[in-house]
Amino acid sequence: MNPIPLESDLNWWWYKAKLNLIKLIIKDLNFSKSINILEIGPGRGNNINYLNNIGEVDILEIDEEFVNHLKTYNKKEISKYFMDINEVDKKYDLILLLDVLEHIENSEEYMSALTKYLKKEGIVIIGVPAYKSLWSIHDEKLLHFRRYNWKKLYSDCQSYKILKRYGFNYLLFPIRYMQIKLMKNVQTTNETNRQVNGFLYLISLIENCLRLIGFNPKFGISLYAVVQKRQGKNS
Repeated sequence: MNPIPLESDLNWWWYKAKLNLIKLIIKDLNFSKSINILEIGPGRGNNINYLNNIGEVDILEIDEEFVNHLKTYNKKEISKYFMDINEVDKKYDLILLLDVLEHIENSEEYMSALTKYLKKEGIVIIGVPAYKSLWSIHDEKLLHFRRYNWKKLYSDCQSYKILKRYGFNYLLFPIRYMQIKLMKNVQTTNETNRQVNGFLYLISLIENCLRLIGFNPKFGISLYAVVQKRQGKNS
């Protein structure tokens, strides 16, 4: 199978905007000590440097090309590498599942099985692409099985309590919707020049500032959830 065509430029506005949201979420979780972290599907590893500052980071990545990339560029920041969920041999305080669940055909079963890799108070941060109405060639090229609404995400997370919800890139949602309806070829990666890339990142910063003052709509181009496994579930 060919690797998923991820953008190679780690300065792409989408990567940086997503990391800013993850920082905000983790800060709100207020972990009191260094934690054990598993990032599933880290791709090119644009979150790993930050995660390494708050705990010991393991990764689960099934794509050999991405694993080799991580071993070259993030070797010192990663404790263990896994290429199959069944290889994981410990429990974690925090698992990140960002733009991954839509690639998994049996997503409900996967989320249920994931509970056994969480500590008693373990947290999962999930990010997924939103809304069937935004489906495009972008999803086909990235090998998505689905886009999500909250009903489907709740269904996938029946073994968890939903602690908090976020809409991501909600300011750009109308533009993205019109782009998909009017354009035949919607790009999967960064096709913008530096000025446009900077402008889109600026919009994401405005959105993040609005979150900081309590404005947190639950819609957007992506949906994010913070979930905690229910007591007694693979404790």
